[in-house]
Amino acid sequence: MTKILLIDDHQIVLDGMEALLSDLSCAEVIGRATNGQDGLRYILSLQPDLVLLDLDMPIMNGMVVAKEAKEKMPQVKIIILSLHHEASIIQHLIKTGVDGYLLKNADKTEVLKAIETVAGGQKYFSSDVTLALTHQLKPTAPLTKHTDDSAKLSLLSEREIEVLKAIAEGLTNKEIAEQLFISPRTADAHRANIMKKLEVGKVVGLVKFAMRCGLVE
Repeated sequence: MTKILLIDDHQIVLDGMEALLSDLSCAEVIGRATNGQDGLRYILSLQPDLVLLDLDMPIMNGMVVAKEAKEKMPQVKIIILSLHHEASIIQHLIKTGVDGYLLKNADKTEVLKAIETVAGGQKYFSSDVTLALTHQLKPTAPLTKHTDDSAKLSLLSEREIEVLKAIAEGLTNKEIAEQLFISPRTADAHRANIMKKLEVGKVVGLVKFAMRCGLVE
């Protein structure tokens, strides 16, 4: 029996996914979390075989959850279920070690197929995700986008760029503070200032920006 943990900040998604998984006789949902911090805690305490993980979540985003979970519990299988189909984000998560990636428009058949495939020890990436990785899903960003990014990057101080790079690498506030020899409160203040200057509301947006600017791979 495959033990599955669901992590998503939308109750309707959790309810729908649990109802969907009830059709699998070889799997059971052992827990649900609505934010990344609780999700990581449940991964370590409940020891699931497989995790269905969203990216955009409060307190701790899915990228950090995946990174921390794979470092502390390498055997856990992780399938990302997200609206994001940018190749840079997918590649970053593949390097983190995730076992599968589905877009949230995936139908019931594909979700069940992905779970069965990953539970069986193989990787599963939907066709849309594969297209994104081969740069066929979206056209190349226009030059004006890169120009705009460069202008925004110039607004950041050297310290803020260091913090941005650390955020994009998946470090938590505490880890950033330790790495840069600053307090967690100062690290949090830098994060807030960066988001304001870049006009970005979520950590995933910061990661995408950092990747476009070449701060991280």
